Amino acid sequence: MEPLLDAATAAFLGTGCALLVGSALPDGEPIAARGYGCTIVASGPDQAVLRVLLATDDPRGSAHARPGDLVAVTATSVRTLRSVQLKGRLRAVEPATAEDEASAAAYCAAFFEDIMATDGTAAELLQRMVPAGYVAWLVEVGELFDQTPGPTAGAALPGSRR
Repeated sequence: MEPLLDAATAAFLGTGCALLVGSALPDGEPIAARGYGCTIVASGPDQAVLRVLLATDDPRGSAHARPGDLVAVTATSVRTLRSVQLKGRLRAVEPATAEDEASAAAYCAAFFEDIMATDGTAAELLQRMVPAGYVAWLVEVGELFDQTPGPTAGAALPGSRR
């Protein structure tokens, strides 16, 4: 049986794609935060587990999280606008490791390179986006959607449990 995340989607998540992490406060108010890297911890036929890095200096974006909360991670290529949304539940919130810090630095370098190539934004301006630290969310994913602008936006991707 094929894994939920095929090789192409897994590779895409490892690029410098823009990452938006959506969740909600206990009262239902939606919250969005920028992600600073996404790695696949496990991938089986019915689910995948992602390790998504969020900024510690954006407490509104990450401090409210509780295991079991619904989460959506949207990854979009800055260069092509290809976009994939992964939906699931928060499994755990963990402190960032040294490996996470290195992953975030590599992610920011790739993300900023794409922005500079497409928009011409100066590197010094982009460096302002780098947070003081990171927190890791472990997200159990069970649904995948194509969110690329166009007529197929919103379509479930193969392997999605939807």
